[in-house]
Amino acid sequence: MKKFATYTLATLMAFGMLPLMTSCSEDSLDIEQKGVTPLSIYETGNDADLMSFISGIYTRFHGDYSSSSANFGGDGSSCYNMFIYHLTRMSDEDSDGYAYNESADGMLTESDYSFFYTICYWSNMIIDRVPNNTVASTELKNRVVAEARGMRAIAMMYLVQLWGDAPLADHVMNGTEGNTPAAESWAWIEKELDEAAAALPSKSGVDGQKAIGGRLTREACLAYKGKAQLWQGNYSAAAQTLGQVIGSGLYALEENFDNLNLSASDFGPENIFEFNFDDSDEFLGGQEGSLDIYGFGSNSVMCYGVTFPLLYMNWANGSNPTQELYNFYVAHDGVESPRMNGCVMSKETFNAVTMSMNAMSFPIAINQGYFRMRNICRAEDKVGTFPQEFNKKNLVYLRYAEVLLDYAEAVCNGGSAGSISGLEALNMVRRRAGLQDAASLDMNNATYGIKAERRAELYREGVRYIDCVRWGDAKTAFANTGTATYQFGGEGEAGNYIFTSTPTGFGGWKDRYAHFPFPASDVSNNPNLNQNTGW
Repeated sequence: MKKFATYTLATLMAFGMLPLMTSCSEDSLDIEQKGVTPLSIYETGNDADLMSFISGIYTRFHGDYSSSSANFGGDGSSCYNMFIYHLTRMSDEDSDGYAYNESADGMLTESDYSFFYTICYWSNMIIDRVPNNTVASTELKNRVVAEARGMRAIAMMYLVQLWGDAPLADHVMNGTEGNTPAAESWAWIEKELDEAAAALPSKSGVDGQKAIGGRLTREACLAYKGKAQLWQGNYSAAAQTLGQVIGSGLYALEENFDNLNLSASDFGPENIFEFNFDDSDEFLGGQEGSLDIYGFGSNSVMCYGVTFPLLYMNWANGSNPTQELYNFYVAHDGVESPRMNGCVMSKETFNAVTMSMNAMSFPIAINQGYFRMRNICRAEDKVGTFPQEFNKKNLVYLRYAEVLLDYAEAVCNGGSAGSISGLEALNMVRRRAGLQDAASLDMNNATYGIKAERRAELYREGVRYIDCVRWGDAKTAFANTGTATYQFGGEGEAGNYIFTSTPTGFGGWKDRYAHFPFPASDVSNNPNLNQNTGW
């Protein structure tokens, strides 16, 4: 972790001085002309400077998807969207199955490890230095520090979930820190989120997030705290914490699931935490490294249509569901479900919204004949001009639907219900999906169980992998992940799909993946850091 103690001043300027949640321009604050060093500006900057500092954290958290995609093998900078792609690929949701055959010095997750510690580093710079600022207003100083503490805690939550006894980043690290017991880190994460929540505002009402923008609120911190408690199996505490978010009355589900794929849902009643894109001419060029590219892939086949301006059918931003996932949706939701139609599509649906498949060249690599609808750019959300064309939709990190399902799970496992029952929370999500109410709270029921509901509702949100690991279901669920590669060959006789599979000779869940490896270089350079079991 030595790399985090040796950032250059240029890097600090690039990531720490950005207009609030909009532009990624690196010259937005001319440090040299102000005659101060980048470090002293934390203590001498005005209110506008402090807003730039916290904006830098949010912008870095979203990251540069296009740059990360080019370096996804492990030695490049990651970002939140690439992190979600990694988790999706490592589960049973994606036809680009993960091989489960890499070593600690070749893990693609090394970039994710660095990504989350980078968030901790920039947050610690604010937390350590801004309280000494004598220029900015006290109210803003307190809020910016609270937001940084919340972001640091969220980053540590992912590190502990996926790496276990990861070094606790409660300070600017120097690369000599040893493993921190997970239980100690969890207690710290909960405390940090609690204290951040106490210092942050709530939105004014169900439609009040736009006035706050893409920033953490009190309820967002509580929602993440509830997620942390759920991971630990502390269901009583999780139900109480998540019940506060529900009981606030500040959130509601979008009426139509497919609206979640559109920028029209930006700062909507369901979004608890999101990254804000600004599609005005003033900011568009400066955001080009940060907006999701609406079409991106490797050796991809392009398809144009009315609904989708450009659709790539494999890899990265265009990666597609497995046949098993499509069949799961058919069995669980039914082909008429608005949720299924907002998440995945068959060849028939694909033909209806794009040009005919007959106009495409086959075979299509890394594809089983099914395509995703979730978070694919729609024509009305395409901004910019070729070749710099982007999806202007905000990136949503946490939705109210997940809070409801977290709460239902906590109550199902013994937590006490608050303002609504756990069953009602579950059924609110099911009704929006077009499904009948569940008869009772149950974790494993194939028709209305919470596990199945989470899989259907939270597709492509990075939840499936973490859920299966914490439930102890990964060995069964991911048994066939990465055991074959696939090519889709089009339509066969009687409308049947034709896709071929080629055995890889490896793949399938390995128990050591319950905790990712610490980067081999970090373990080699730091005698205090012990590698996780099996690596």
